[in-house]
Amino acid sequence: MKSPKRIGILSAALLTVLPGLSVTLTNAPVAAQQEANSKDSGSTTQPGTSIPAALPKGKKLILKDGTFQIAREYKLEGEQVHYWSVERSSWEDIPAALVDWDATRKAEAEAAARDADLKAKIRASNLAERTKDINIDLSLEIKPGIFLPDGVGFFAFVNNKQLFQMKQSLAESKAAASREIEKIVTGLPVIPSKLTLQIPGEHAALRINSAEPEFYMRPADGREPRFRLFRAQVKGGRRVLDSVSTYFSGKKGDNATDIAFQAWTPASGVFRYTMEQRLEPSEYAFVELTDQGMSSYVWDFGIDSPGTKTSK
Repeated sequence: MKSPKRIGILSAALLTVLPGLSVTLTNAPVAAQQEANSKDSGSTTQPGTSIPAALPKGKKLILKDGTFQIAREYKLEGEQVHYWSVERSSWEDIPAALVDWDATRKAEAEAAARDADLKAKIRASNLAERTKDINIDLSLEIKPGIFLPDGVGFFAFVNNKQLFQMKQSLAESKAAASREIEKIVTGLPVIPSKLTLQIPGEHAALRINSAEPEFYMRPADGREPRFRLFRAQVKGGRRVLDSVSTYFSGKKGDNATDIAFQAWTPASGVFRYTMEQRLEPSEYAFVELTDQGMSSYVWDFGIDSPGTKTSK
């Protein structure tokens, strides 16, 4: 049986050794991790696997001894660096003299370059998906990453981000009888002919929730189209373009429902139309002027109140 005195001596010796042992066990994995990190500043490899494990996201404060601290942010305060440790989720301080500033700035520049490259690849991937059915070489980029399809057609561009192809509707046309008789009697082509165009249905299929849409036209034959934009009145289940006045010379008369717009040519064979006024919620239609008068095929759309979902 061991004496109480000997047991006391052994207990005291263990109390002396254990704290040092505890520190050694706690610090050893950290030191090993830092040593591995110093060899590869971008990633670490876990034992038994060849897949690199990404380091926590943050900036690297690289120290002169080759190790580093990962900081969400940091700032120099006198002779101390005050930083938020990503690993320990707390604010800490280290002497500025311990930091290898050249290596730290280089690591930040490399990280920024990697981030920019990744963002560029993501944008390129998204762009490729959006334009997979479009011949970009033959198309027109109307906004960054938004291409006008290379085929013919009339398109509505809404809120600087949505592009819809407009469909034609066949309108019924009725001429004022008195004007037709007058034209027949005089035989003069400058006599105005008043028409009433009626589009079946109370609402156009294309709904737009912007008061300032833009429109693009790519004609099939390369001609420069002549359009007028009208605000329709809903009557008896139809959209009526009333008292449409036109000259067979191609000039137009005055009409209260006529909406003014500007025509542009952003590229050969492409025509852009921007409104001179905000469009109120209502029904509208583009009507094309031809050498023979008005075309009965119209491009119609509706403006809905703000907050209404735009639909095709």
